[in-house]
Amino acid sequence: MSEQPRDWRRRRGGSGRQDEVAEEASPEQLVDPEGPTEGGAGDVELSRTLFSFLEPILDVIGSYRFPMVVAGVIALVSGIIVVAFVSSMRIYGIADIILGLVLIGTVGLIFLSSVTAAFLSRTGRYGVNSIIMMAAFIGITLLIGVVTFENNKRIDVTATNQFSLAERTKQILSDLDEPLRATAFYKDLALTSDPAQANRRAKVEDTLKEFAARSGKFTFRMVDPDYKPDIANAYFGARPLAFVAESVVVESLDSDKIDVVQPTDPSYSQLEQDLVTGMLVATGEEQKAIYFLTGHGERSINSSGADGYSELRAGLEQDNYRVAPLTWPPDDTEVSVPEDTALLVIARPTGELPDTHAAALNLYMQGKFLNSDGIVSDRREGGRMIFLADTEIVDTFRQFLAIWGVVVGKGYIRDLSQSVPGNPQILRVSGYNPEAPLEIVFPRGVPLQPSFMPSTSPMIVINDGLRRPVPLAMTSPNSYLIDDLDRADPITDAGDKSDPRGPFFPAVFVQGIGPVGSPAPTSQPPDSELSWLVVFGDSDFVSNSFFSRGGGADLFLNSANYLLGDFSLVSIRDKAFTFREFNLNKNEFNFVRWTSWLFLPGLMGLMAALVWWVRR
Repeated sequence: MSEQPRDWRRRRGGSGRQDEVAEEASPEQLVDPEGPTEGGAGDVELSRTLFSFLEPILDVIGSYRFPMVVAGVIALVSGIIVVAFVSSMRIYGIADIILGLVLIGTVGLIFLSSVTAAFLSRTGRYGVNSIIMMAAFIGITLLIGVVTFENNKRIDVTATNQFSLAERTKQILSDLDEPLRATAFYKDLALTSDPAQANRRAKVEDTLKEFAARSGKFTFRMVDPDYKPDIANAYFGARPLAFVAESVVVESLDSDKIDVVQPTDPSYSQLEQDLVTGMLVATGEEQKAIYFLTGHGERSINSSGADGYSELRAGLEQDNYRVAPLTWPPDDTEVSVPEDTALLVIARPTGELPDTHAAALNLYMQGKFLNSDGIVSDRREGGRMIFLADTEIVDTFRQFLAIWGVVVGKGYIRDLSQSVPGNPQILRVSGYNPEAPLEIVFPRGVPLQPSFMPSTSPMIVINDGLRRPVPLAMTSPNSYLIDDLDRADPITDAGDKSDPRGPFFPAVFVQGIGPVGSPAPTSQPPDSELSWLVVFGDSDFVSNSFFSRGGGADLFLNSANYLLGDFSLVSIRDKAFTFREFNLNKNEFNFVRWTSWLFLPGLMGLMAALVWWVRR
């Protein structure tokens, strides 16, 4: 018997080489039961593959297949949940998903034949088919959800576009080039017991949702100031929470400019307009215009001298207002207040007020203006004015103020308790009215410092039922009105010739309906007919020499901010609700009723019977 060379390859059963060896073998070799002889084919040693070395390890791993599969499924589910809902731990969720896939994949590779057989069997094919159908259903559902919610298209089918934003609002939202955020301070809906307040909250939230749907750069949040006072304090300081409630703060997240929007009326009829104004102010795209009247000897906002108002102008511009002079030459008869005027300031006029100028001022206070065609038109808002009086104010300007319900007393206030020692003509004003608007006398929850007003005249408000006077400050009862500017000591024991005794009002805020003598309105007048007027009895307390002394500058700036708080830069009115009736006669009503009761249900029943007949 010849020796055969050792085969270095593993012999495979049924191969052609084995058949050839069997044919070449002798009959004795084929029937030898004792096994291979020495030097025969039985001495061949087959080589081992790499996989054969891993078999013991894979057998050990395979013995833990059930715990590994369970752990892999748990890792996959937990990882998907973390990635989907916990953005701050997303990296850990991804690692969890990878671990789950590795565990399940390892078991699947070890038992690949069993897995393949399970999928290729009849039961496996049905299972795979069910999984594919479920995956397709879930995928289609998710696709519909993405298309529906990410690319939603709302259509307002009401006749008056009741639930749509104005075109001007849509344009402003689409043109936003910086992110804006609105913070609405309202009680939580579940804790609101007042139905009217709940309706107002719902209207604000719905409007803000409309804004956010129109622009990806506009976001909003609803904040309950009782539960999150830290957010309210960041905008309003230590003011009472009752003041913060039902207000909306519009802020630019890039420049930190803010504008506080508060309801113009209880019905929120101008909510959209107020929010758009807040957006324009926060972005700095438009500014509210403040004009200082000149041409009658008034103070100059461009003068840097002791009597000038250059520092006051800088303070107003720092509050994001556009400040400019409004010059009316005395001999000019065709004068008018610009249409974009948000606030008009008249600072200590020493000249006369011509009749044509007085007519233009009265027209402005009535909420009207003269357009280029010479036609009187309504403004968006009523007239808003700050008047800085003085002891030497001329009679024509006194008459103008009297028409609007404020009489400037002649003389100056000498307060024996609060006048500055050594300079009795300077009034130290510290008695601010607690019933005055908090925005003026109690800004950010901090009371104003005393203001120093030289030669201050008292204010007397005419109570004719058409205006609501609110004193901003008052003197002590130990104060007197002295008509002689050269005299410092009051006359107290001369009977009728004694100086009038206080307290007096050196500053007042008046909100009125038309000039004195106007007929009383029978209903709530529109906003364009309401006049807002703040009158100070002195003009020196905001001059450059006194601007940084005491709280006089804050008193003026707070008054300007309050008067301009709800002034609108755009005119967007709330949609009028139209009641639309469906009028039917008796026959038409019966037709609608019986067809809805019988025809439609009968049609559905007939279709069901037809389907049953076809399928039987």
